[in-house]
Amino acid sequence: MSLQKDDFDAKAGVKSFNYNPFMKGNVDFSQFCKELCAHCGVGCSTGIEALIDEAMHKGVGEIYTETLAVMAELQLKGIEVCLLSNALPNLFDTAKGLAADDKIFVSYELGLLKPDAEIYKQVLRLLKAKPEEVVFIDDKLKNVEAAKSIGINGIVFNKDTIAEDVRRFVNC
Repeated sequence: MSLQKDDFDAKAGVKSFNYNPFMKGNVDFSQFCKELCAHCGVGCSTGIEALIDEAMHKGVGEIYTETLAVMAELQLKGIEVCLLSNALPNLFDTAKGLAADDKIFVSYELGLLKPDAEIYKQVLRLLKAKPEEVVFIDDKLKNVEAAKSIGINGIVFNKDTIAEDVRRFVNC
């Protein structure tokens, strides 16, 4: 059995599905798959979970080399690098190695989603950091604006200027 994107787009489609309960950790992967299949009018047959997981992993975007270079530069200077993600729980493995395990914060463990200001406050508490001590980088303006609204320094990610943008806040 081969899962095709068209199978899920035929009726309501994956783009109109509400992923928030899964991203917040309110439903497990099995329940998520059942709800996704029902929403898209696809039969929830044996093996569908593995096929959905595989399709979702294929859709994960690349991690830019520019991002990795800046992260490495910060770490060499002794600056903590953390990750805050709205990643889907089954895609967490794609974030491994980007930061120390205790410095990876994901929406499904926190029960909140960016751009809710409370998620940034919760991460600050966990880090025992003050807003002005943190630089938050995200590719979505609304997420950066939410972080800035509570006093966190923010940068909207642009792969061509990220190194320069970070250096404005951090002496590297």
